[in-house]
Amino acid sequence: MRDRTLLTCLVLAGLVQPATRLAAQDVVPTDWTYRLDGPQRLASGDSVRAGEWRYTRMPPGWHLTTTEQGVTTSPRDVSVHNRWGIEVELFLFPNPSNEPFGILVESNDPDGPDGGATLRFLLRADGSVSAEARHGTTERVLVPWTRDSTRRAHAGGVERHVLRVVHEAATLAFSVDGQEVLAVPTGGANPRAVPALRVGRGLNLHISRFDLITPLAPARPRGAALR
Repeated sequence: MRDRTLLTCLVLAGLVQPATRLAAQDVVPTDWTYRLDGPQRLASGDSVRAGEWRYTRMPPGWHLTTTEQGVTTSPRDVSVHNRWGIEVELFLFPNPSNEPFGILVESNDPDGPDGGATLRFLLRADGSVSAEARHGTTERVLVPWTRDSTRRAHAGGVERHVLRVVHEAATLAFSVDGQEVLAVPTGGANPRAVPALRVGRGLNLHISRFDLITPLAPARPRGAALR
């Protein structure tokens, strides 16, 4: 039922043609890597049951549905360095859990001093945002969950969001729908990193764009205090 609702909404939005055949496209692509939080079956048929997850290629982009386990996915053999940006356009479908989703930046060198390190810039259906760092099993909150009064919670329909993380001037800034919501200093560290997407448990998302951006304008001046 979720996939039928998805197809109807995306057809009305002009994202796909009504003749798109979904069942033949439920195959995890080889040009992306996928890591599930725990064992899960790849769903087949018209529904996603407990213990399953689904990837559906649905141009433009793809669709991810999770149940009891989240998933982290990244483009294979792609990395970022120096000044860069990652922008993701996605559609959050009805009845989402309040599990986070967002942009990850992962260490490109698993054997180096930062091996296994991940920075997460996350949004939840209630409108809250957060930033956290993980190294192995150790987690450190950089910006605790916070909600701005201008950002509303998921209202029940299919909602579009544009998430962006930009690295410049020794700062990582996270924007949601064109508004910067938090920024964290990097201390000048500039390792080569892997861009990734995080989708938590119990979410139904269509990802229409996952783009890398090279900033061309001068870096934005920043004061000592960061939100």
